[in-house]
Amino acid sequence: MDAILAAAVQLFVQGGPRAVTVDAVSEASGVAKTTMYRHWTDRNHLLADTYRQCLPVVPEPPRELDPEQGLRFVVRALVNGMGKAPARPALPHLIATPLDAVESRALPPDVMDQTFAPVVGAIRRAAVDRLIPETTDVLEAKHQIVGFVIMSALDPACEMNDVLADRIVDLFLTGRRVPD
Repeated sequence: MDAILAAAVQLFVQGGPRAVTVDAVSEASGVAKTTMYRHWTDRNHLLADTYRQCLPVVPEPPRELDPEQGLRFVVRALVNGMGKAPARPALPHLIATPLDAVESRALPPDVMDQTFAPVVGAIRRAAVDRLIPETTDVLEAKHQIVGFVIMSALDPACEMNDVLADRIVDLFLTGRRVPD
């Protein structure tokens, strides 16, 4: 399975979702199509796992961290994950996929939700613990953080590191932090 997914990711990075066909993945991986169909019922299932492979895994912050530290933890993980392969080179295709009426069918709704759930959780905790207003629109706040990360990752000159992640959190909190 690893060879199949590695080939599918490489094809995706090079040519987007339309490049990830069963024939192309079979040829690139050296694995027979019949073997592939034992693991994936069709191309869309293979493509869904390809998306999962391309997106970074953002862990939940340890509970002992305070809300600000937890937010920094998840944003650092997101920035660092988006800054390296396969996420960074796949990002243009990941962004375009939901706009493609044909290929978007293979993008399960839970894929993006799973990637960004720890960010949403950290924002919610920051609101509950009154680091930011309880009335914070969590979706808007997520878009503010994730949008900054994505735009940074699209810029090849941008260093995707903890310094950037902390700057994103600092800018986010500047306009939202509840006064002491």
